[in-house]
Amino acid sequence: MGEPMAEYDEHGWAHIHHAANRGFEKSLERFVHADPGQLELKTNDETGSTPFLIAVTSGNLESITCLINLGSKINAINNQNHGAVEICANKGFIELLEHFISMGSDQLPVWKNLLRFLASESEEEAESAGTSLRTLTEPSSKGEINPHWEALYKNGCIPTIVKVAKSSLNDESKVPAFQVLLNILEKQEVKEQLFSSGGIPAFVRLLKSQNNMTIQLSAQILKELATIKEYADNMVQNNAIPNLLKAMQTVNDHEVLVEAVDCLGNIAEVNPSHQSQIGQLPNSLHTIVGLYKDQKDKALLFSLNKAIGKIANKNQSNQNTIADLGAASYVVILCRTRNKDLQLSSVEAIQALAEDNPKTQRVILSERAQDHLMQVLKKTRVEMLQEKTAMALWALAGDSLDEQRKMAEKMEVSLLIEFVNSLSENLHFIGSEGLGVLAQGPLNCQAEIADANGIHPLVRLLRSDKEYIVLSIIRTLRHLCVGVGYVPHRRNQGTISQSRGIKFLIALMVHSRDEMIQVESALTLGCVSLGNQDILEEINGTIDFSYVRILKMMYAQDDVVRLLAGSALAAFAYNNINQQKEIAEQGGVRFNCFVPFLQSSDEFYRCNAAFQVVILSRIIPDEEQALSSATGIKLLVDLLQDSQSEQILALASDCIARLAHTRAGVPSAIIAINAINFLTHLLLSNAEQVRGCAAIALGYLSHNHSAARQLLNKCRMDQMLMKILKHYAKNKVSREFMDGWKHYQRIGLPPIRDGRTNLVSGDEPEEAPPTPVSGISILESSTKSTSNLRTSSSNLALDEQQLTERTSRMSQHSQTHSGSQMSVVDGEGRRASQASRHSLIQGELQVPAIDITMQGEGTGTAEV
Repeated sequence: MGEPMAEYDEHGWAHIHHAANRGFEKSLERFVHADPGQLELKTNDETGSTPFLIAVTSGNLESITCLINLGSKINAINNQNHGAVEICANKGFIELLEHFISMGSDQLPVWKNLLRFLASESEEEAESAGTSLRTLTEPSSKGEINPHWEALYKNGCIPTIVKVAKSSLNDESKVPAFQVLLNILEKQEVKEQLFSSGGIPAFVRLLKSQNNMTIQLSAQILKELATIKEYADNMVQNNAIPNLLKAMQTVNDHEVLVEAVDCLGNIAEVNPSHQSQIGQLPNSLHTIVGLYKDQKDKALLFSLNKAIGKIANKNQSNQNTIADLGAASYVVILCRTRNKDLQLSSVEAIQALAEDNPKTQRVILSERAQDHLMQVLKKTRVEMLQEKTAMALWALAGDSLDEQRKMAEKMEVSLLIEFVNSLSENLHFIGSEGLGVLAQGPLNCQAEIADANGIHPLVRLLRSDKEYIVLSIIRTLRHLCVGVGYVPHRRNQGTISQSRGIKFLIALMVHSRDEMIQVESALTLGCVSLGNQDILEEINGTIDFSYVRILKMMYAQDDVVRLLAGSALAAFAYNNINQQKEIAEQGGVRFNCFVPFLQSSDEFYRCNAAFQVVILSRIIPDEEQALSSATGIKLLVDLLQDSQSEQILALASDCIARLAHTRAGVPSAIIAINAINFLTHLLLSNAEQVRGCAAIALGYLSHNHSAARQLLNKCRMDQMLMKILKHYAKNKVSREFMDGWKHYQRIGLPPIRDGRTNLVSGDEPEEAPPTPVSGISILESSTKSTSNLRTSSSNLALDEQQLTERTSRMSQHSQTHSGSQMSVVDGEGRRASQASRHSLIQGELQVPAIDITMQGEGTGTAEV
């Protein structure tokens, strides 16, 4: 054997140490068999390593396996207090660590030893342990979490990392530990333990670090936690918002800024109060928007878009401030990028900035956002991008019917029908709303939608489980069936019936748990059957249908439900005596039901109720027919004169158009209180809906001789009125009126003033050049007409005493008979205020007492 085997060389190693280092398995076996004591022989140097530790240090798996088989202690430690795990960590031997983990030996607890090493006060040791743990917990190539996460979690990894975050180690040495945390943070158990261990305050403080990587990782960890409200609230309490903003102001590294911006966006998203706090901090939004300037980093631009959307979402103050700071221009420009992710985030930001905010809508529209978005919408085939773009465009349209119509026209009928046929619920809603807008108004697209087969997919969506979609579909079907002035579209009515729409609507009216769906369905049924006896018979032939159901809705707690129930009854009763009798026989309606709406400060309520009492006046037993009709007509004309709302002006004009071809006496009553003057004034409105409805109402009223004369004089003084009237009213204008206009053309007309805005689309043939005439005769004629009108109104009006007496008699009559006649209503409905109605009629409605009878009524809706 020669020299003793325990003899050390000049480095303090024996032969067995060299054999372990070089992987000489046979030599190891020979040395140990010759002297078993050499198995744990330590080196005679500063490390004091056993052969096993030498083998670990060299990373020689063959030697390690051989020594373990020979009985070497795997839990041995050297003079530096390092065992096999610590040595592997220092050396970066990940495969060897995996080998020890797979052994599962209690003598070598890899995870506990690594975590103890991570918690060392030595920066070098903590960093080595963190680096090894980071590699051991890396996600798979598919992004799946590493299965080692559970063992780490159970061995106290999270509290150890929090301890590292709070320690006095330099920030650079903490970085690997934070990366380990990020590798396993997607698990809720890990997040909860991090929160309960006090991790949030620790990482919020680290946002002030001088080390960019530490700031980046801290923001990234907080970003992941901020998706849960409880954790985000805790961050805000620990000043995360100002710390994040400070980092944005002082750091130029794009990767750091991305995480900080993302974190702030997530904090804002989970709690509206966080949004407000961000907006109220001095220069906070200015800092965020300022990051857009001259920025070319796509990742940061994407994060800015997402954060802007989250901070602005449904917060009007933040929306306004962000728009004022010029963010809209940046976001709109980014819509044009070819990067799909960046494009999508820009679209989402536009939607968030524009939603329910007319001011920001105007700002964004001024940047021509709609043009860019429309290009994206029509070019892209990416479903998510198409959906978000459509939502952004609809948000930009706002609540204005004119803007919604313009947007729907740009989308086009065919694309809107594609939306209805898609799999996206958001697109279902936008498609329905867009088609509903196009189906309304004086220049509607009812026929075009029918030609494009748009009704069948709408009817199918009545089975949707989303109530907001069902409500939208119900309203759209209603608009497809009737135009301005309650003119029915028989083809669309028939298509709804053929596609089983009537059965669906009756089922919704009867069985829906939502009162609003019930009453909207009833109203749509009334419109689908308007002037269509076949459909009316189909509805009445359905066992579930009964007017009693609608009459009960007249006493619902919700004001809107009561109002719409009245509209539904009015739709069924419109120009149909038989249905009026049927409603009366099934319980009828009381004037007291309408008084709260007629007296309401809400013009929408007043307008609808006014129309209802005129249509239903014949079957209202507790009020004289003439007086209830006059009440409604007076309120509608007052709205034409006084309202500042384009929506109400259009609705009131539409109601006048409906009443103008109902029954004898109604047009005369309307004309007698100066309606022609108010309607012709509305012909010059900037809102097309108002112009068109007013024109159609005037077209129907022109069949009255007095109205035709007044209207002729006004059109003679301003030829633009005639252009507008012809553009919208078309065949609804009386022949007598047109003959009178031709006569005026022959004798000469005043010229159109220079610079007059053309309020109608399309170019009409120019009128013959007017012959200069004196305006005196025209003015005299107008003056005489107005004087005659005043005289007529004066002769027809009831004086205050007559009104008071009549109201008193009606109140007594109503109180006497209401108990026996109101079988379908509850007790609360009976107690509507007689005093209120008395005040309404006596104080406000001194109207012409015109005998408005039911002469000339039929079952259909007549075109005059």
